[in-house]
Amino acid sequence: MSRKKYINAYETVYEYDDKGREKRSIEYRGDYFEVSLDEQGLRRYKCMHIIVFSVIFAIQVALGFMNNPGSRVLYVTIPYIAVFFPLLYWIIAAIRMPVRKRLFRLDVVGTTFNRVKLVTLLAAIFLGVAVIGIIVFMLFFSEVDKRDDLLFLLGEGIAFGLALITHIRSKKVLILKHKTEQEA
Repeated sequence: MSRKKYINAYETVYEYDDKGREKRSIEYRGDYFEVSLDEQGLRRYKCMHIIVFSVIFAIQVALGFMNNPGSRVLYVTIPYIAVFFPLLYWIIAAIRMPVRKRLFRLDVVGTTFNRVKLVTLLAAIFLGVAVIGIIVFMLFFSEVDKRDDLLFLLGEGIAFGLALITHIRSKKVLILKHKTEQEA
């Protein structure tokens, strides 16, 4: 990921030693943020995201091995496959999520807490579109035997529910802004 959006939060400081050599260092000058969770809450939050990701990923992979007629239709397949992109960023953000209570920099908040909120929403949207697609297929285009499609619908519905509940719980985490580290 490109970190250029966080470049304004850092400043390059030039120092010169006795021999006149230049030494460059980077100092953080941006705002600091505080999360509304305590340390135990941060651990549970991180653990919740990793577990829910694992369950949704396992459901998606298991549904991919099914050979049902509904999964061969474009308006079901595209959202089914598209779910894997937010899932990738979800696990990256969940693994990087801090578990210690402290003031966080802008890049930490952006690549963990804000990203988790966004990707859980995207995963819920794609899963919801896949659920709607399989329902449309079952109502209008399916043959007599709908057992495999019902199993596919059940798996996608469970994954959609998990992603939606996780997104709603993620929105409850407040991120408070501090100007400098000394103010806190």
